[in-house]
Amino acid sequence: MDKEPIVVEMKDAEIQCRSTITSCFNRTRFVVLLQGLCFLAIIMSSIVCWNPAMIVLVDVTSSPLYSSLRNQSVENINFNDPSLSISDRRIPYSTVQKSTLFAAVYVGAFSGVVPMNFLLQKLGTYKTMIGVGLISIITTALTPFAAVTDFYFLVAVRFVQGTTFSNPFPIIGSIANTWSSLKESGFFVSVLTGFIQLSAIFTMPVSGVIASNAGWDFVFYVHAGICGIVLALWAYNFSDEPYRHPFVSDEEFHKITTGKDPVSKYSPPYKQIFKTPVIWGIYAATAANFLVSQFAITFMPIYLVYVAGMQLSVASMTSAVPLIFQFFFKCIAGTLSDRIQCVSNICKMRIFNTVAFCGCAILLTISAIVPSSNQILSTSIVIAAISLMGFNAGGFTKCTVIVARQFSPTVMAVMQIIMCLSLFCGSFTVPGLTPNGTKEQYNIVFFIYAACLFLGNIVFCFLTKGEAAEWTKPVEENKTFKNPLVLTPEYLGLSENFKVSHEHNIRNISGCLDKIEDSNLCKNQIAYP
Repeated sequence: MDKEPIVVEMKDAEIQCRSTITSCFNRTRFVVLLQGLCFLAIIMSSIVCWNPAMIVLVDVTSSPLYSSLRNQSVENINFNDPSLSISDRRIPYSTVQKSTLFAAVYVGAFSGVVPMNFLLQKLGTYKTMIGVGLISIITTALTPFAAVTDFYFLVAVRFVQGTTFSNPFPIIGSIANTWSSLKESGFFVSVLTGFIQLSAIFTMPVSGVIASNAGWDFVFYVHAGICGIVLALWAYNFSDEPYRHPFVSDEEFHKITTGKDPVSKYSPPYKQIFKTPVIWGIYAATAANFLVSQFAITFMPIYLVYVAGMQLSVASMTSAVPLIFQFFFKCIAGTLSDRIQCVSNICKMRIFNTVAFCGCAILLTISAIVPSSNQILSTSIVIAAISLMGFNAGGFTKCTVIVARQFSPTVMAVMQIIMCLSLFCGSFTVPGLTPNGTKEQYNIVFFIYAACLFLGNIVFCFLTKGEAAEWTKPVEENKTFKNPLVLTPEYLGLSENFKVSHEHNIRNISGCLDKIEDSNLCKNQIAYP
């Protein structure tokens, strides 16, 4: 009786025949990890650099025209006079205009989720991020010109720039699932999700100094230039598949793939994903997390300037402090969640998520209760509260990778939509509740944040699971391959004895690759009888 043909992907043959330039001490995956972190961070930085720049842009008292006022009212002066340089122009936006400019980015991010993730599936991470990087460079460099030209033109530029923020979580899921080993998944996720903190750590102090000394417009030029450098490095070094990377050794490739099920490319099981309770627990935690995270990346400098009474440069430096601690806590949480073996995954995720969410909620409540006369203590508590959010790397973010495995980019695409909606709501909620920037008004914001965090953590801890979902299990290979090329002895010109003696080593077909690749039949898979 004839044996069923054994089907092998073309990738297996490519692995056998690939060449390695250098092994990078078997640490290439960590170079890729750092590269992905920096790329996501600079794209985020190019968006949030608007926040410290806007503080200078709306401050008419810093305009050279302000000192020349005598008997004229401020309303009669055109601080956006075309005769002035862009750095000297000022535009006193209203509260509604400020909220619109904040929201435009998140509307753009929300609108771009579907097309960006379609491109991610069709083109891969490498090509998609090159396009995202080019859009980021152009819109960032164009922002100063748009600001002094027309308000609606600026809104349009901010909207387009927002599309670059449409896919960071699917990108994180793709990189973590492709490049990390199973034992390092928590660390990869914690580092990559730290792009938000890293972007603010860099942007807040740097932008504050540049805006106060060189001019608010130079903030955008500097970020566009840095984004161009990071994009060039990405284009040179990144690869969608570890086995295609010339710096990945056989030993490192084995580390990355050990324990992972071979997965063919097929459509994600959307129905099963959305019927899984733990996924909804992840989404509830995502909504609460980013509602609060927006305060750190958007409103923290404004809070420190108007409530704590700090100078812009000091406020920008101070606002980076909780984000530094947050990134540090992320790395700790990710490492501990991977290394601790005496506690189950579900228990670890509940602990880390509770420390992040409930710890932050309790401290924000205490800060709101502290009298306004003791502003130093109140501000210190807020900084500590925001810092604790870093422990979420061991909570709902790691849960996504554990439960969804190869479909984590699909699950994270929905997380991206939820994040955009949370940030969009916050863009109007916080300015609407704090029109005068007083501590009493911000106390209301803190109470809302605390309630959302408590609720999000309860839902997540109740629904979370510590193992891969059933729909992540690989399907039968004979259902996933179509029209395989069967390499018979006659096709290869081999004898029956040769076939029998080499049947146990079907992957060593590199000597036949030239003949195989000449055939248009072998594009995706090969079968050896």
